[in-house]
Amino acid sequence: MNLYTNNIWRWTINLLYPAIIFVFQSWGPILDSWIGPILFVAVFCFLWSDVKDMFVSTGLTWFIAIPCWWYWIERPKPSFGAENFAAHLWLIVLMYIVFVLIPQTLILTTRLRVMHYYKK
Repeated sequence: MNLYTNNIWRWTINLLYPAIIFVFQSWGPILDSWIGPILFVAVFCFLWSDVKDMFVSTGLTWFIAIPCWWYWIERPKPSFGAENFAAHLWLIVLMYIVFVLIPQTLILTTRLRVMHYYKK
């Protein structure tokens, strides 16, 4: 499949993930539902070409998109959202690993195994 082997598509997908996470973070109160982000994560599990791409996207999300969201979107607000986020970051990261990263990895590795099995 050209989608999984073409470097332009791979990097586009890798860069879209943190960009869309930034949008979800910025418009979070407007969404009022977890259905969109859950479907978004599931779709990306089928778009990444391997586990390395998933970790690159996740790293870009945690080291670029989320700090940018915190600094430019959440911090200037008069509410205490930025302070709560910073104070509970350890819990947020732990919940992210358990509820997002591990299921993403399992879905992606299962998809890769199935594709490898049918490729033979």
